[in-house]
Amino acid sequence: MAKTALITGASGGIGGAIARRLNEMGYGLILMYGSNDTGISALTGSLAGHDNVEAIRCDFRDSRDIDSVSRNIAEKHKDIEVMIHAAGISRRELFHEMQPEDFEDLISVNIKPLYYITRSLIPQMIEKGTGDIISISSIWGSRAASMEVAYAMTKGALEQFTRGLAAELSHMGIRVNAIAPGGIDTEILSNLSISERDEFLSDIPFKRLGRPEEIADLVEFLLTKGRYMTGQVITMDGGYTL
Repeated sequence: MAKTALITGASGGIGGAIARRLNEMGYGLILMYGSNDTGISALTGSLAGHDNVEAIRCDFRDSRDIDSVSRNIAEKHKDIEVMIHAAGISRRELFHEMQPEDFEDLISVNIKPLYYITRSLIPQMIEKGTGDIISISSIWGSRAASMEVAYAMTKGALEQFTRGLAAELSHMGIRVNAIAPGGIDTEILSNLSISERDEFLSDIPFKRLGRPEEIADLVEFLLTKGRYMTGQVITMDGGYTL
């Protein structure tokens, strides 16, 4: 039976790159996405073996929907060995000016799937005695982030989720790691003005943004070579945080 990977946020730049890489590696894919029907259609159309790819729309802001969708996936698919948490949104503004609905959006999309989806799928990984859970964090998950305080809160929580769950599941053969990107060339950086983007680039020693495919490279490494790693948050930022 072919291995299956579940990816949240699959219609995004990083989630899509990871999906394409795992497809090349021979994984069956369950692609969870929020509302970007056009993006997910383009992605699934570019993947080989369409009969082994399933796209599932899920409202990550609705706990009941996430829970229901996750339980249905767990019932239908018994061969999931890889779980990628790539769903995420960002808000860039002064903390005291952030509206409650924006704060709630950040908490819902960036945190809730970690609980509901992981809880539903862990039992089958425990039964097999193997599995990989990889979450996409941010350099702001462990560093000060002016104008992105609430976003950084969610990524800090994700990193503690990673370490704590790794400690809980390591003796069961399940690895839990996270990747903390810096500036990656995706839609999430659209909240920067041209001058802010240029200033950001000038502070990156590599003088460029990272590519989503480079995040996929690291995911592939963790799944194939990094079998003795768990509980790690790996920074990939072109030297920005040196």
